[in-house]
Amino acid sequence: MPKQKFYAIKRPEGGQIVDSWEVCETLVRGEKGVKYKSFSSRAEAEAWLSGEVAEEPKGVRVYVDGSFMPGCDKAGWAFVVIEDGKEIARGSGFTAFAAESRNIDGECMASYQAMRWLDHNDKYATICHDYEGIARWARGEWQAKSNIARQYVAAVKPLLFRVKFEKVAAHTGVKWNEIVDKLAKEAVEKAKKGTEGTNA
Repeated sequence: MPKQKFYAIKRPEGGQIVDSWEVCETLVRGEKGVKYKSFSSRAEAEAWLSGEVAEEPKGVRVYVDGSFMPGCDKAGWAFVVIEDGKEIARGSGFTAFAAESRNIDGECMASYQAMRWLDHNDKYATICHDYEGIARWARGEWQAKSNIARQYVAAVKPLLFRVKFEKVAAHTGVKWNEIVDKLAKEAVEKAKKGTEGTNA
C-alpha cells in the first residue's frame, strides 16, 4: 500500500494542504505564482506553508539538473554537492555534442558528472534529481532506447555503487534544486553565446 502523502500548495494569498496528487494537480495546473510540494506528514506540510525551513538531511546529497533553450543545439548541465546541509562543491557546463533529447541530455550529463566527482573524492551520496529517467535508466527500470540513455547507462554503470537516488519536484522552491536549475540555465546561455569549454 502506498504511503500517505500530503501536498502543500502555496499562493500569494494563502496556502492549503490536500491529501491526493490528483486534487493538487487540478488546483495548481496552469496557475502562475503557485508553489507546491509533497510531504510524508501533515506537520511537515504545515511547517513549509508557514515558512519554516526543514533541516537538510545529514550526509552527502547532490542536486543535479539540465537545461535547454531554443536556438542552441547544446544542453546545459549542473550539479551542487551538499554535505550536512552545506555546499562543498559545484560543477556546470554544456554538452560537447548536439543535444538530441534536449534538456534530457543535460540531466544525464549532470548526473554522470556528479558521480565522477563523488568517485574522484571517494564519497557516497544521494543524487537528487527532478527528471525520473536519471534513476530509472541507471537502475534498469526503463529500457535505454535513445542515444543519450544508452550512453548514460554505460557511463554510470561502474559508479552506481556510490549513489542512491531521490526524486525531487521541479520548481517547488527547494533551495538547492533552484540553485542547480539556475546554474544549468547559465551554462546553456554560455553555450548559446559560443563560449567554449566547461568549468566543471
